[in-house]
Amino acid sequence: MLVPPNKRHTGPHASLVSQTNIHRKGLVRIMHGRWSVCHACRGLTRRFLNRRWATKAVAAVFHEVGKPFELREIPLPEKLNEGELLVRMEVATICGSDLHTVSGKRQEPMPLVLGHEGVGVIERVGSDIFSGNRPRHRGWKLREGDRVTFSVADSCGLCPECTLHKLPQKCVSLMKYGHARISEGTGLNGTYATHILLRPGTHAVKLPSKLSSRICAPANCALATVVNALDMARLPRYGSNKSAVVQGVGLLGIYAVAWLRKRVGMDTVFCLDTQPERLKTAERFGGVPLLVTENEEDYLERSRTIREMYPRGVDVAVEMTGAKHVIHEGVQLLRNGGHYSFTGMVHPDSQLSSLTGETIIRKCLTIRGVHNYTPWNLEEAVKFLDEFREELPLESVLSPTSYKLSEINEAFAEAQTGSYCRVVASPACCQLSCDVSTV
Repeated sequence: MLVPPNKRHTGPHASLVSQTNIHRKGLVRIMHGRWSVCHACRGLTRRFLNRRWATKAVAAVFHEVGKPFELREIPLPEKLNEGELLVRMEVATICGSDLHTVSGKRQEPMPLVLGHEGVGVIERVGSDIFSGNRPRHRGWKLREGDRVTFSVADSCGLCPECTLHKLPQKCVSLMKYGHARISEGTGLNGTYATHILLRPGTHAVKLPSKLSSRICAPANCALATVVNALDMARLPRYGSNKSAVVQGVGLLGIYAVAWLRKRVGMDTVFCLDTQPERLKTAERFGGVPLLVTENEEDYLERSRTIREMYPRGVDVAVEMTGAKHVIHEGVQLLRNGGHYSFTGMVHPDSQLSSLTGETIIRKCLTIRGVHNYTPWNLEEAVKFLDEFREELPLESVLSPTSYKLSEINEAFAEAQTGSYCRVVASPACCQLSCDVSTV
């Protein structure tokens, strides 16, 4: 690699610049062919050192239910198309949808590289204007070395869903990371790998320097979805808008509590869940915990507790359990003109036989279904973390251990116990010397 014209060598080897090459390891080769470090222009050699690129990625490939992940080497693309970003993964977190895939509750095309939550560093930026790809939206803001999070899906930006309806997550040619077969594209379609290739329609957000990668890893799934579900512009326009019920306090529910308390400014957010440990965590984020049991008397007691503080009912209810039987209670707890957000029931067994049209009409309810999010929701999620990073116990929802990519099976075993909202993996810790197969 020749020295760029605008980076002329100013050290003691300046006279040899026309005959000097920079090795990819950042060493200066002088006339007699020996490699040595030039201390007089250390900054220049460091820049080239930081641009050293690997030729292969290591990915944890999932083949079928009941079989462990396989570590596999995948060649990195030699050339990137316009708008593509090659990202070196730093941190990935295990989402509940991945647990469902591994356990067989969710069907995905296999084999594949799972994982969609994560943070990484841009290693290369595609700039081949002859590739036929459209330019990346606001791509001029991204540079090699930027630490980013990114949207869980890639969209075309041209279809009616992307443009007219403002629902890019419903794009007609949608591709979701962590849900694509390994034979699609380069195969680097998930975060459980040392690298991921982001397509031109994937929104990437540069992260503030004061936010840790661990804290930001779940932002591009759980938190961004919460931001969409509780969009300030869609909550009740009239009334106090000071109270809410969150049904289910996994990570989505915990983030919902934080968002309602800190961003919306609600006075009281009641948290309903069957697991006492989850309720303790939700309480640390500002929620009022109420344990859910199968006892009818407990159901009545929860209602009395909420009605004592808010006799007319709460302003907002959020379903994040995935269980259809909670809808009846949520509707009963809402005031007239209240807002109900459905987020968790993303599965076929969700027919709402207990909810009648009469109830919705007579109570003048607004019911909104939310699936994934838009690019501006991801931007807001990152801003929220940055603003409240010192006020919220964001690390408490993560496993204290960050598992190496070679320990991905152990990480999933930990995640299956439910001890933490998210178990953390560090793909960057994987060494090419570990036991891998080669594509």
